[in-house]
Amino acid sequence: MPPRPRPTVVLLSAPGTLEGVDPLLRRAGVRAVRLASQEARAVDRSHWLERLARAPKPDTVVVTSRTGVEFGVRPWRKVSRRIIPVPEFWAVGPGTTQALRRAGLRRVHRSSTVGASAVAAALDRRRPRMVVYFRSDRAGPGLARALRDRGHSVVDLVVYRLEAPAPLSARDRRELARAKLLVVTSPSGLSELRRRLEGRAFLRMRETTRLVLLGERSRRAARAHGFRSLSVAPSTTAQRFTQHLLRELRDARS
Repeated sequence: MPPRPRPTVVLLSAPGTLEGVDPLLRRAGVRAVRLASQEARAVDRSHWLERLARAPKPDTVVVTSRTGVEFGVRPWRKVSRRIIPVPEFWAVGPGTTQALRRAGLRRVHRSSTVGASAVAAALDRRRPRMVVYFRSDRAGPGLARALRDRGHSVVDLVVYRLEAPAPLSARDRRELARAKLLVVTSPSGLSELRRRLEGRAFLRMRETTRLVLLGERSRRAARAHGFRSLSVAPSTTAQRFTQHLLRELRDARS
């Protein structure tokens, strides 16, 4: 009797997201397939560096992605290391935390739950602060607005833009069709997937594929797209996220 094929999990994300999950899935006998959800393009740094130079010295820097570290924090520190004392940094998720620490930063905090709103809630317990927020164009001004509503001053900086990735190849479509689980890390990634897939293929996926998401915004977006079989991962640490995926796979098989 031939062995049962390994179940496939497709992770639709930006490069570097959920690092460490792939080898843990392989060890558990699961195929992990990566598809890019978007392509990141740096914004001309001279524009936002000039805004930072005019702004008061920050108390806090908020970063919501590894790409924000690469395109925002690193070039800023390169030109300001001797001028601006290193403030505290707040990261959304363990991947961003690791990226900040690899950039040589030590005063890095992370909220106990996933999502930008959790950072706003954590800072709500602090005195009013001068906050620099590095983000993409797709992230929107919601977090900056929430921080201002809590009495903080915010320099809201778009340091990179997210653009549509290359069209799906025939192999990509086959992997999506065979996936037992689809991991989507952002609402915009889900919208891009709908655009890249033919209408029927997306409708079929909606009915047959179990979705795993990061955060409440992604859950709401998935509901709006018509997905019913979905869950929100309780953590983005590699170990706990993989455990959640394996539980979802067992439920999908039963």
